[in-house]
Amino acid sequence: MTREYDPPRQLLPRHSYIDAAWLERERRALFERCWVWAGLATDLAEPGDFLTTRILDQQLFVLRDDAGALRAFHNVCRHRGCEVVEGKGNVGKSIRCPHHRWTYAMSGALRTVPHEDACFGSVPRERLSLHPASVGVHRGMVYVNPHPEPPESFDTWIAGLDAHAWPHDLGDGSLVFTGETVYQMSCNWKIFYENAVDGYHLGYLHDRTLGPLYPDRNVWRRVGRHAVWYSTEREGRPESSSVLTERIVEGAGGRRLPGHETPTYPGVVMLFPLTIVAPHPWGFSVSILEPVDAETTLMRVRNWLPQGSRRGVFEPSGEASVVRLDDLEAHPLESGDFQIEDMWICEKIQRNLHSPKFKVGPLADGPGAEGPVTHFQQSVLDYVGDGAGRGAA
Repeated sequence: MTREYDPPRQLLPRHSYIDAAWLERERRALFERCWVWAGLATDLAEPGDFLTTRILDQQLFVLRDDAGALRAFHNVCRHRGCEVVEGKGNVGKSIRCPHHRWTYAMSGALRTVPHEDACFGSVPRERLSLHPASVGVHRGMVYVNPHPEPPESFDTWIAGLDAHAWPHDLGDGSLVFTGETVYQMSCNWKIFYENAVDGYHLGYLHDRTLGPLYPDRNVWRRVGRHAVWYSTEREGRPESSSVLTERIVEGAGGRRLPGHETPTYPGVVMLFPLTIVAPHPWGFSVSILEPVDAETTLMRVRNWLPQGSRRGVFEPSGEASVVRLDDLEAHPLESGDFQIEDMWICEKIQRNLHSPKFKVGPLADGPGAEGPVTHFQQSVLDYVGDGAGRGAA
């Protein structure tokens, strides 16, 4: 049997988790060229429909043009740099900046400049189109990349995920958006990502919220730079705090894992580098990591539930709730929320990164343990390099 992961080992140096200069290299070499979840294709059904998003400090928007194709642009007017659109909606026949009403075609080309003759003489339109970005769609979800010609195409980046069955079609209207929660975490984004792909900790840190998910009960599958997690033990409806669901009832169409007779759906799909998708039989969630600085990360979690299920409790308020450990009234292990448990442990690790005694020991081997950590770190190095000019894509 082919190994999913090589024997795990620590590849990233300690300073990569605390150094502002390293984060700046990630910003230039990785985040300015990476694919990140932006929204649902159902929000872009008609010509002129748009939605806005961002990747760190880069403001972007996706638009359905008059020919029905999706386009992505940087949300920056070429005149004075104003955001040209906000939120989501429909631009009509053209894109108009609210500042001075410079107007762009849906192709991004500059179309009109008010009082052009009197104020400018003439404007070189061919050099002042909106800055293009890249867009891709997979299973009803829209992804953007700030780069107009990414070094890794969308088809290459997403390849292999269709081999993993999902319980929902996000384009059929069966799911309803139920709100957003923002977790404000005092840790480097990579610390949280590595914890998320660490199958070794699940049955210990999360024994109260997720149950005895020990390494022999987890399966990680490598899909390109991504990692897909399955649990092979739990069954039945999960607790309300858990979106990591797992075993599915017979006849629901899940994928059978080698050596297991029960059809399963992935509980977590880690899309390198910043997107976490959790498709499960009782709902759906997407989490986006936003590195704020070397030791602060926001995670925006958006949730959907089937039509008519538990409505009222989860009606969207229009504003995201914000979770910080300092605001909790009880200990994180008493929260009943596995995300808060993860925040707590990641912040504890982050603090110790400054200790002269900090050093990563041997990593747990096996398909449900820490192999995905090394796989993730190598993907970071493929883009960023090792600090000596080696390895950057």
